[in-house]
Amino acid sequence: MSDKAAGRVLIVDDEETVGLGISEILKDDGFDAAYVVSGKEAVDAVKESPFNIVFMDIIMPGMNGLETFREIKKATPGVIVILFTGYFRDAEQVIAEGVKEGMIDEFIRKPYFADEIIRSVRKHII
Repeated sequence: MSDKAAGRVLIVDDEETVGLGISEILKDDGFDAAYVVSGKEAVDAVKESPFNIVFMDIIMPGMNGLETFREIKKATPGVIVILFTGYFRDAEQVIAEGVKEGMIDEFIRKPYFADEIIRSVRKHII
């Protein structure tokens, strides 16, 4: 891991190409990044091993973003949650509830740029 980046990041997205892409961007910048495809897998992952940041899509089948980050924050209260979506209007209520409950630390809209992801993660870890 490089001097510029330290920490573990969990990426949660039901679209494999997106999740793996974000994971590679973060790994290339020196972060320890892991990827899972569902909210349930994310909750299981944070219970099994600590992460500094969970970088998560909001709209997913099964356990949605709101349910997922509530469970994640319950399991690991200090974890930073960064949400992202390409469907802002569909996710607006989830985002508002998460902010109100103090569970969302940041929000990024898709499409995003690699430097935006890196800057966002660095801001919370470094």
